[in-house]
Amino acid sequence: MDYIFNKSKIGYSHIQSKKVCQDFSASYRDLEREIITCCDGHGGDSYFRSNLGSKFASEAVVNVFKSLEKKDITSLKEEDLVNKIKLDILCEWNRLVESHYSKNHFKKSELDLLDEHKRELVKDNYANAYGTTLTGAMVYRGKLLIIGIGDTECLLIRKGKLSNAFENEDDPVANITYSMCQEDAFEYLRVNIVDYKDYDGIILCTDGLSGPYQSYTNFNSSFIKPLFCDLSKTQSTVNVSNLIDDIASKLGTGDDVSVSFIIKEKFPKLYYK
Repeated sequence: MDYIFNKSKIGYSHIQSKKVCQDFSASYRDLEREIITCCDGHGGDSYFRSNLGSKFASEAVVNVFKSLEKKDITSLKEEDLVNKIKLDILCEWNRLVESHYSKNHFKKSELDLLDEHKRELVKDNYANAYGTTLTGAMVYRGKLLIIGIGDTECLLIRKGKLSNAFENEDDPVANITYSMCQEDAFEYLRVNIVDYKDYDGIILCTDGLSGPYQSYTNFNSSFIKPLFCDLSKTQSTVNVSNLIDDIASKLGTGDDVSVSFIIKEKFPKLYYK
């Protein structure tokens, strides 16, 4: 059976500034499928409900992936399946945001923190306050389905090497990440569908985890390799969980930290002794 894991932890800088955790991750498994998510709310004045936005993004991925059926995978053309996944997840996120906002309109205390320009932005489109990245993956019917928007890392693993699940992606202008709250978010949602047999697993993480390592090579040698060596020896994710706590509380940049992964059980034993 595959290893499946997720954890989010508030970063020490957010604790010091009395902010809530902006990250949210989840994992789900039943007899047919395995699902993981990793979402990073933007934070900042304009996105004052992004902690909820990341939670709703995670829920949207799980809800939509759970609803996919065998016929969707086997009968739809890949382009139609990709568009269905993108549209369904975007609609589900917006539904969850709308449901929350309809019962919890912006408070004066929330709007008073914004300058006039930012106040107008959220009044024109309340979803802006919930801005978040989104990444999710599902193993189902021999396929690995991956979706993402924004700067959350999505890394495929094959024989001990990492590769980005989304090739040739455009970098956002001025380091401003793409977001679920954009009116044109559909255009920036990326989907990749590959054969699961060709890979050993997938790792999703927010930049609070990957950022301190500065490169995929360093991330692989300093985080991935020790993680899998430990899995090979202990068959347990307890030490992984403890490491996430340490990175969030003292070893990292102070940002919130999240990681989710699905790893084939045999993989650590083959490549990490």
